[in-house]
Amino acid sequence: MTIELSTSPTAVTIGRPGFQVAVAGDAVALTFPIVVRRQTLRDAQRARALLRAGTHDQANFAVALEVEVAIAPHAASARAAVEHAGSSTDDSETIRYVSTAHGLITLLRDIYVAEVADAVILVPIDGSATDRRIREQVLPVFADVRHRVA
Repeated sequence: MTIELSTSPTAVTIGRPGFQVAVAGDAVALTFPIVVRRQTLRDAQRARALLRAGTHDQANFAVALEVEVAIAPHAASARAAVEHAGSSTDDSETIRYVSTAHGLITLLRDIYVAEVADAVILVPIDGSATDRRIREQVLPVFADVRHRVA
């Protein structure tokens, strides 16, 4: 819920920003002033809590989480695409999701509900195949979410 107090000349909002999902390099992704990269969701949740603790205007302070992604119609296909791209999972600095678009949508919803992040920047691991699937299957699900109150 977002509450706007307009008793003073400068409005103060209380709440949380609407959830946004973007692909790395897109104009929307470039607007996030704070982007965290963590190896686990728990670490990302802690980082967000620490970053937001000092602000008085919670609804206008968004912390974005970077997530490396490879999606395909089947999880095995996504894993094969990552292996073919030569991206090792051992040296990743951030959370990595390799599976289906449906599972990614569920993960993204969970990230917002659990207050792990206020926005997510998806970084395709295997190039244009995942980029296309994200734009066709994932982004439309979250297209109008940022216009809703949290």
